[in-house]
Formats: sequence, structure tokens, C-alpha cells
Amino acid sequence: MRSRMRNFARAGVVAGGLGLAMIAATGGAQAYTYDGSDPSSTGCSSGATTVESATVKNSNATFGTIELRYSLACHTAWARLTLNYTQGACGNASAGYDCAHAYVIRNNDGRTYSCTISQGQSQCYTPMVYDKGLTSFAQAAIDSAAGSANTRTAAY
Repeated sequence: MRSRMRNFARAGVVAGGLGLAMIAATGGAQAYTYDGSDPSSTGCSSGATTVESATVKNSNATFGTIELRYSLACHTAWARLTLNYTQGACGNASAGYDCAHAYVIRNNDGRTYSCTISQGQSQCYTPMVYDKGLTSFAQAAIDSAAGSANTRTAAY
């Protein structure tokens, strides 16, 4: 009888532990549900603000601005890169230059999303990372006839 009660007690402890583990795992997964989502289609871009920005330049030219955008409503961050010009030929061997890229990087785990400014465009924005209680930064990488630049914002 005692051994049967011990077995029931052990089974209860194991079941309880598994239940708590499932709750903890579900809570963490829900907190990151916006990872990789589009800020516009989710509505997170509405009311968002630029919390950090930097001028993308090298010693020869100023290319544009990289911004770290933040949504207080969604607790998400993303990068927006705006060039001072329309992107010319890029991205293939005949163009000779890579297209401009923006990245958002979450500091705690390195989760990164990017966007590319294609020929004929002057702006792009990345998918979002969940950022409540965490920090992230935006980064731009540009390769052009005026040289290259790799610029990042401060973390927020």
C-alpha cells in the first residue's frame, strides 16, 4: 500500500513538472509570435516610432538613413532603410554591385531579419522581432560605385 502511494506521488510530481514545463514553453512561444511578421499587415506599424537612427555614409558619399522602428502596441522592432537615391542596377555579376540591405538584430539571441532595396526602389523595411524587455538594433549594408558602407544604430 505504501509503495503504491509513493508511485502515485511520484507520478503526480512528474505530471505536475511536465505541466509547468508546457506552460512555460507555451508562454515563451506566444511572446515571440510576431517574429518574422510584416509590420504593416499586422497593424504594428500604426503608431510606431523611430527610436534610433543613423546616417549611412562613408568618406565619399552619404547614402541614406537606417532606422530602428518600434511598436509599443506590439512590443516589436524592425529596421527601415531609406536611400537618398533610387537603387540602380544591383545584385548580379553584370551590375558589379550588391543591392542595399537592412537588418534588424535582436541582441539576446541574434535573431535577424533583412530586406533588400531592389533596382528602381529607394526604401525597404524588415520583418519584425519581438522586443519587450529585450534590445535590438538596425544595420545597413550598402555597396555602390561610391564605395561601401556598413552602419548600425544604437540598441534599443
